[in-house]
Amino acid sequence: MREVVLGLCIGAFVVVTASCGDDGGSAGGDTDTDGDTDADTDTDADTDSDTDTDTDSDADPGAALEGFWGLLAVTAILTDTGIELIGEQWSSSRGWALVEIASDGAGNLTLTETPCLAKVKTGGGPLSPIVEIPQNTVDHMHRSVRHATVASSAAGTPFATDTGFTVNGANLCDAENDPLPVGPVDAADATPCPEECGAGQCDQDEDGHPGITSHTQAGGIINCDVYVAVRSWSRLDGEIADAATIAGTIAEHGSDQEILAATQVLCANADATIADDGCPAHTYFKMVKLDGGTTCAGVLALTDCDEDAATCDANGALALDPNNDTQDGPECE
Repeated sequence: MREVVLGLCIGAFVVVTASCGDDGGSAGGDTDTDGDTDADTDTDADTDSDTDTDTDSDADPGAALEGFWGLLAVTAILTDTGIELIGEQWSSSRGWALVEIASDGAGNLTLTETPCLAKVKTGGGPLSPIVEIPQNTVDHMHRSVRHATVASSAAGTPFATDTGFTVNGANLCDAENDPLPVGPVDAADATPCPEECGAGQCDQDEDGHPGITSHTQAGGIINCDVYVAVRSWSRLDGEIADAATIAGTIAEHGSDQEILAATQVLCANADATIADDGCPAHTYFKMVKLDGGTTCAGVLALTDCDEDAATCDANGALALDPNNDTQDGPECE
């Protein structure tokens, strides 16, 4: 696997509604487990969220999670850039997405994620690269889909998804297994992305260049646009924290990238090896239910992450501000 920090390092209020239990043996969905003569479960160990003590077996355990959420996903890696003057670099990739959750009626959830904003923070020395993911690139990224199954919507319930794969810079039929297109190609190749899936790169962000675009600069040595095809994957492993929040770790994450072209030779030839940065607190996700919002604007209203204003790590007041992904932070000394 090859992950190139000079290319793209991207590597996220619930009121449960359930059927009310009946007063004694009607067809209201009560499950009899106490062995008496009525059809009611005389215990307070039910998993629904109404105020009676009946287990309403026809209630959807995922119903209260349906709707729109804001997602913050943070991952951190150590990258040997393959460029002698730069060497090993630490980087934290922060991505915000709009997530729509739908349930099938039995607690099997489908999470459809629309990217909203991406930031990359680097560290490691005076020549640390500054990597910018243009908003135009983010706006053209493919949606991704994950799946999860929940036993209930109550606080403390495990929330774990499958591994979601997404490809950008190409329109592959199998995002997990199809090979990425390879370079070099002409930096002015603006082949449009077809509606049908298939092989080959395409100008996904419609900026007149192949693949998707990021920008990298480091000191006065590197200042280039990089055009890549990238496959990324991750799996969320956490729990429902409260009525408004789902949070946890990103148990699996990575990316496989091919540099299609670049505006500078150092960037075009960059090759890298990566490793986890060894700090679990630097790799996490948080989801917050949006109060009526159904667009990225609602997600971004929950963060004031601004690298220039240094608010990405300092402000914990807003729900989706990252606040523990600094290199060598107190969690990892």
